[in-house]
Amino acid sequence: MEELYERLGKSKCQELWQKRMSLWQMLELSKEGRKSTQVGGTVLEGIAKDFIREFLPARFGIKSGLVFDTETKKISPQIDGIIYSGVPLLEFTDAVVVEKEQVKAIVEIKSYVYTPTIFGDLKNKETGTRDPNSGLAYAFERRKNYLSSRARYLLFAFELDSASARAEIIERLKKVCESYAIVLRWKSRGESEGGKENLEYNFDNSISELIKWLRNLS
Repeated sequence: MEELYERLGKSKCQELWQKRMSLWQMLELSKEGRKSTQVGGTVLEGIAKDFIREFLPARFGIKSGLVFDTETKKISPQIDGIIYSGVPLLEFTDAVVVEKEQVKAIVEIKSYVYTPTIFGDLKNKETGTRDPNSGLAYAFERRKNYLSSRARYLLFAFELDSASARAEIIERLKKVCESYAIVLRWKSRGESEGGKENLEYNFDNSISELIKWLRNLS
């Protein structure tokens, strides 16, 4: 069964990557500049959520939206994807508001992650100093209070690029998110020498593990 998940994961990664590249090729033809980039991000979120929805058991849903904590009466920041059970408090065509207890996972969807976003050392363009309000760790900090003890915070990224060692990347990812799914990772120069392919689908078998987790969700 594990081999089946591994093969399925790699196949789905290739499918997801082709969709991403088709979108980017169309955006390159556009003259709308930043507006096209924003629209592209929205489309990529849709592609990721459609993929996740494909493997969700029938009684679960995934949409963007907000999480409401009934104990603290606080509401979360905007969330790219919420995997939830039951009937939402509010439901619209493309978004929901759900109770914290309904949440199975909060999904942060990224087109591209690289060394600064992984290690949290993004710098303010004006001051040149490290911006504490940046990176994946900060995004998790703002949302973790809206997860129950049984839920997970999931990073879903189409592309990862870092010159750091593979083991170091994995160690850091585990610190900034509880779970991750990386469609494609560009290998470092040392790894891709000798005519080897410089990309890796299904990084750390993470897409396969996501499929397995989704199918066994209860």
